[in-house]
Formats: sequence, C-alpha cells, structure tokens
Amino acid sequence: MAITVRGYHLLLVRDGERIVAAERACPHEGADLSLGQCVGGRLLCPRHLASFDLRDGSVSPGWSFRALRLFEIESASDGLWLRMK
Repeated sequence: MAITVRGYHLLLVRDGERIVAAERACPHEGADLSLGQCVGGRLLCPRHLASFDLRDGSVSPGWSFRALRLFEIESASDGLWLRMK
C-alpha cells in the first residue's frame, strides 16, 4: 500500500506477520517500488530487479548505491506511528 506521511512517500509491505514501512522510490533511479514484488523477505525493484532486504534495507545485487530507507512502525491506541530507522 502506497501512502504519504508528512511529505515522505512510503510503501507499507506485509512480510509474513509483520508490516514494514519503506521509502517508495528506489534509491537507484527512483522507480516506484509499489510496482515491485515482495518475495522471501525482500522487496524487488520493478525496473532493475535490485533486491532490498526488509529487515535492514540492504541491497543485492549492487544496482543501488545505498540501502533502502526503512521506518519503524509502532502500534498505539490512536493509530500507527512511524519512526525513521
């Protein structure tokens, strides 16, 4: 699910039982990662098939020069809170 929070364009991804919030644009060339796939705990870029680990944002193969920015999600009685990792 693609969302925007305080100017950050994010993607919410279900990885098994947990939900991960990540920046929506691929760090390599800005491809919309909401058009990619989540396979085995990794988010695949639809443009170059770079694979980002949803635990720490690390990338493989090295199409991107930096990791994917992830956000911590905290559930509270008044909704969900996001915190940049």
